[in-house]
Amino acid sequence: MHPLDNPAWTALTSHQAPIALADGMARRFQPEMAAHGALALPMPQAWESLARLAARAPVCLLSSAPLQLPARWTVTRHVELFQMVAEEAAAPFKGPPGDTPEVIELKESDLSEMSRLYEATRPGRKMCPRLQKLGTFLGVRCEGQLVAMGGLRMHLPGYHEITSVATLPGFEGRGYATALVADLVKRIRTRNERPFLTARVDNARAIEIYRRLGFRERTRMHSTTISRIST
Repeated sequence: MHPLDNPAWTALTSHQAPIALADGMARRFQPEMAAHGALALPMPQAWESLARLAARAPVCLLSSAPLQLPARWTVTRHVELFQMVAEEAAAPFKGPPGDTPEVIELKESDLSEMSRLYEATRPGRKMCPRLQKLGTFLGVRCEGQLVAMGGLRMHLPGYHEITSVATLPGFEGRGYATALVADLVKRIRTRNERPFLTARVDNARAIEIYRRLGFRERTRMHSTTISRIST
């Protein structure tokens, strides 16, 4: 089994085990950091473990096929994603001379602006308030306003995930997302790890940006957020 087949499980039982919430055959990130969790195997005992971990907040599972949910679970969100991995031989992206935006590291004091940007690009969703605890986040400002961001989330042996890439509506097409992802790729490669990320299968613009940066579709995944129905 490839470590990226169940990336949350791999991360939460390796590099990110110290921050994992664990119960038997289930793991999850602290809900304030990320919604993702995982099962070791889709067995009744694992679902029972996950039920205890999901008592406080819904949990998001990644799977290669649609989930077959046991009784008393309900789906609150489902999307299909391409999991994309940067090719080892891919050359670093270089934009036009003098046309690269200034990329800055975001701090905890930037959280309110990050949340507004996230919600502007993902209507109906909220950014986890402690997401920055999982890894570095970078941003681009225009006249003082945060207009683009992206950061790091799941960390597993040999791989690091790029996440929450967002550009404020009205500021697309200026190369901000490209510059941010290119910078994150460079930082990951410096540690001799491979970058990976996910993109909605219908997000053609983002997929094209990632392909230009050397990412290729590894597999198709289902992202399913589920809640436990109380009795």
